Amino acid sequence: MTFKIKGQSFFNVILFLTIFALCIAFVINFRPLYYFFVDHENLAATVNLTREGLIEDYRHLLNYLNFPWISSLKMTLPSSANGLQHFADVKKLFLLDYGVLILGAPVSVYYLRRLKKQQMLWKLIAPAQIMLTGFVLLLVIMGISFQQFFVLFHKILFRNNDWIFDPTKDPIIDALPDDFFLACFVLFFVLFIISMLALIFVGKKSLKSEKKK
Repeated sequence: MTFKIKGQSFFNVILFLTIFALCIAFVINFRPLYYFFVDHENLAATVNLTREGLIEDYRHLLNYLNFPWISSLKMTLPSSANGLQHFADVKKLFLLDYGVLILGAPVSVYYLRRLKKQQMLWKLIAPAQIMLTGFVLLLVIMGISFQQFFVLFHKILFRNNDWIFDPTKDPIIDALPDDFFLACFVLFFVLFIISMLALIFVGKKSLKSEKKK
């Protein structure tokens, strides 16, 4: 019994980490969200580039962050040594996220299939409810003061202050406004919360089927 409980806990952690990583991967690659801010806030004019020029720089930035074989960041906009170091640190986090997703996906699929085969998807209800409650609370905290949340987020993830950009040395920061990052966080939370609700729904449906027998 103890082995089964420990095993289930392990698979639950892998499942939720995989969903977490998947939501992050979707958000950071959802380019239409950035294009909306480019047009809505006229970001190209802010950094003295054409719309096409800014989007091209954003494409180069994402390619650098996403692909391990791209070792240097090349944009039209200038970057300081600290700015480049910060993007290098962000790249490590991106690759870590993809690593979790790639390794966790097959394990998660196996776990879900096993639960479905054994008609035990209802076991996901309680842990999904805990995750849902926690992330709803985080969303509320973020809504109270996004600036403080954003600063704390960076202090937790980074061990230096390279994330504090000087617009005169790293004008790219003016093309990445706070409102854009807020939208990214909101999208992530919405996706993750919907995922938890889906697990709860599937679990309850499984539980009803089990009770009918």
